[in-house]
Parts: sequence; C-alpha cells; structure tokens
Amino acid sequence: MPDSGMLDPMLQRTLDILGTRDASPPFLPLAFRFFASFGLLVLHLALPPEGRASGPGENLYLAAMTLLLAEGVWEAGLGLRRRSVLFPTPPLPWIRWNLALDLALVTLVIAYQGVGQERFSTLYIFPVLASAFYLGTAEIVWVGVASSLTHILLVLGFTTGLLPPFGLSGEGLDLDGARLAYLLGIASLQVFGTTLVVVLIRRNLERLSTDLIASEATVDELSALHRRVVDSMSSGLVTLDREGRITSANPAAQSILGCPVPLGAAIQTILPLGDPLPAQRGREHRFELILPGKDRTRRILGGHLASLRGAGGQETGQLLLFQDLTELKALEERTRISERLAAIGQLAAGLAHELRNPLASISGCVQLLHRREAPEEVQARVLGILDRETQRVGAIVSDFLDFARPEPPPGTMLSLPRVLDEARASWEMDPRTGGLSLAVQEAPQVFLRADSVGLHRVLMNLLSNARKAVKDVPVPQVSLAAWASGGWIQLAVEDNGCGMSTEQLSRLFVPFSGSFEEGSGLGMSLVYKFTEAMGWRIEVQSRPDDGTRVQIFLPECPLEEGLA
Repeated sequence: MPDSGMLDPMLQRTLDILGTRDASPPFLPLAFRFFASFGLLVLHLALPPEGRASGPGENLYLAAMTLLLAEGVWEAGLGLRRRSVLFPTPPLPWIRWNLALDLALVTLVIAYQGVGQERFSTLYIFPVLASAFYLGTAEIVWVGVASSLTHILLVLGFTTGLLPPFGLSGEGLDLDGARLAYLLGIASLQVFGTTLVVVLIRRNLERLSTDLIASEATVDELSALHRRVVDSMSSGLVTLDREGRITSANPAAQSILGCPVPLGAAIQTILPLGDPLPAQRGREHRFELILPGKDRTRRILGGHLASLRGAGGQETGQLLLFQDLTELKALEERTRISERLAAIGQLAAGLAHELRNPLASISGCVQLLHRREAPEEVQARVLGILDRETQRVGAIVSDFLDFARPEPPPGTMLSLPRVLDEARASWEMDPRTGGLSLAVQEAPQVFLRADSVGLHRVLMNLLSNARKAVKDVPVPQVSLAAWASGGWIQLAVEDNGCGMSTEQLSRLFVPFSGSFEEGSGLGMSLVYKFTEAMGWRIEVQSRPDDGTRVQIFLPECPLEEGLA
C-alpha cells in the first residue's frame, strides 16, 4: 500500500500529465458519473458471461452507459481546455443538468441490476448528497423528491408491467403487496432521511458561513483600525522577535530615525540598546540615547522597551516605543537657563533691597560728619550708627557669600553630644538672648559626618529664628533635642512663638523673604542649601500663634567608624 504522504504528489503528477494546474476539489456529479460509468462498463465487459448480469436490453444498457461516459469525457475535456481543471464546477444550469444525468445513471443501473434488490436503491442517496454542495435548501428537497419518485415509478412500472423487461427487472419479478410496500418504504425513507439531514446541515453551514463572514469583516475592521492607529502615531513603534530582530516598524519610526528600518535586522544595527536587550531580563527598560545627526548636530531619543506577550501570556518578543526628545531637551535647557537668570535677578533685587537701608543710614551719617558744627555727642552717636550699619552690611555680604558657595567642605566625624553642647554654649554667650534659657535634651552617644562649621551655623540660624519668634510671648520657650533610631539621627528645634502662616511656610526657604526685622533674610536659605547639599531631609511644622518645630533627619555613622 503506498504511503499516504505520497498520494498528493502522485495525484499532482497525474493531473500534470492531463494538463491541469492543481488538484482543486472536483465537481462531484461529473466525477461520479465519469468514474461510475467507466467502472461499470469495464466491469461488465471484463466479467465472463456467466458471472455478469445479463438479460433483455443489455445492448441498450451498454449503449446508454457509453453515452453517459462520453458526455462525462466531453465535459471533462471542455474543463481542461477552458480552465485547465479536470472536473471544474460549471454554472448553475449545468449543475442541474449533471444532477439529472446522475439520477438517470442511478436509475439505469437499478433498472438493469434489478429493482427488487434493496441495496441498489441506496444509490439514489448520492444525487441528494452531491446537491448539498451546489444548490440551495429548496432545490435539495426537490432533488430528494425527484429521486424518491423516480424509484417509486421505476418499481411500479416493472411490477405492473407498464415497462418492458430490462436486465434483471421485469420477467420473474415477484413482489407481493407487503414486499413491495417494504421496498418502496425503505427506499423512500433512506432518500427523505438523507434529504432532511443534508438540509439541516446545509442550513447550519449557511448560518456558520454568515457568522464567519461577519466575524471576518469585524476582524478586518479592527485590523484596519489598528493599522491606522499605528500609522498615525507620532512616536516610533518597532516590534522585535525573541532574538531582537525587527518584525515591524511604523512610519514614524523611520521618520524619527531618518533611515529605513530593515525587517529581520537586529535592532542594535540602528539603535545602541545593548546585547542582550534590557527588556529580555523580564522588566520594562527606559532609555535615553544621543545619536549623531547631520551637520555635526545630535539627536536625543527617549523611550522604553517592554516585553511583547502572546494570547497565553508567554513572551513572544519585545515592543520598542520611542520619541525624538531633541526639541524638548532644548526647550528644557532654555527654560532652565531662564529660571536661573530669573533666580539671579530675584536674588540680586533682594540683596539690593537689604543693602539699601544700611547704605542710606551710612550716607546720612557721612553727611552729618561733613558738618563741622555738629556737637561731639552727635558725632559719637553718628559713629556708632556707622559701625552698626557697617557690621550689618558685612553680615549680609558674608551670608550671601556662604549662600553662593557651590558646596560644603568635606565632612568630618562629629560627636552628637558635643555638637549640642557647642550650640548651647554659643546661645548662652550671645547677648541677644537676654537671659532666655535654652532647654537642651541629653543627646545619645552617636556619631555623624558633617562640616562642623556649617552644622553649627545651621543650628544657630534655627535657634536665632526661634529667639526672634518668642520675642513677644509672655512665657517664651526654646528647646533643642536629638534622637537616634534605626540608623538615623533627628535634630529638632522648637519654640512657642508667633508661628507662621501657610503663605509664609511656602516662601520659608526663598532668599530675602524673612518676616523678622533683624537679620539678613538668608538664614533659612542657608539652612536649606546646607541640608540639601549633605543629602539630609528637613521638615517644618508651624501654625500662627502656635509655635514652630523644625526637624532635620541625617544618617548616623557606625560607632566603629567614629572611634577610628
């Protein structure tokens, strides 16, 4: 028995010899009539006389079978010449003609082989089955009715003698009433049962076909919408397979890259994303690349690379989405420069405002000293004002220089209790405190790394602001505390003074925005700049007439490192 895998090539070679191009599905009624008539003729002629059916009308039977075979050969040859197909499907009128010829072939075979044999009546099922592929449900029913009526008329014709003897039908046909009813009933039941099943199957197939067409239309619409969305995107979209080769790219990708995107090429040939790709490690990867452009320019691309997953959730490749950030980065840089210039202008305006008052006092004092008739006590008072305003200008300039310093000097290892003791000593030696006591909580024996001068200035600025805030409070209270927990140190300066409003809190760290008459207006700006430069965190809690609490969070250094 030949291998089933060889049947298709063998059939194709046979069809090539006959002049056909392919093995497309044949037209069943014509193929059935061609092979059935050919096989029956060969079989009848090949069998010895005693082994084949013989009787009246044998020559007519052979002639009719030859005509049916000749008609089938003619139609097959016509199909080869016109369509290069052995058994092509013809137009609807020819389909009906071929089904009528098949019905005639079946009737001829049953009439010659004997209408009394039940097994031959089953042949009427074939025209019904064949019609299901080419006709509508109503015509299928008519084929079934025609097949059943033909069989009934054929049997009754030979039984009643209306038809002359033909082959094994006619002479010696013994069909009594029960036998006749049984034969006709079984044959009709087979034909009509087959017709019913075929009609039901055909209707279901038509409904499924309609649903399939509607589904295909919906899929086509969604596919077209998806393509329009991808093509309309201003961002570049590239899909990759699991090996990082390009499988698709939208027009924006080619426009942004400024070159064609070759399908099948590795993505590294157009974008330096590394090998293996970062997204192959199982997480989304964001990137920003600088690519050389034309005329010594450069382009900045930014985007992300993510896994592309199939319907089952398995990774099937990567999805690359990117944008041209060149203009955006240039705009950000211009905005940053504008903000810096605006900040410098605001800072310069604040500095000029702070210097204007002491300079005006100094100018007035100089004019008084030019008057020689001024009494000595007036001159002494004027000199005192000059000294005080000069110190004030010096303090403003010194704070401004500290604020403008790029970064704090390298830190050293400091003992937390010693830091608090030095702050308390400076408080007690400051004549401006006016005997106001400072409550200092005992600090834990831990170490920290910081610039000692900068940290001391931060604490004194916070304590100075607390002192100013409790100036008009009947029972003033100022405290300095420190805690250590979980590797972090918390410093807190708290008072029960005037507090701050929400607007004042929002501008607390802006230079020259202080609300106290005393000072340069740069104290809290210096505090914020130092803590940010050290990588620390500062929090301020305050409400009007309810005091202020300032907390600084900084990392603790290991004891071993501190002792070393």
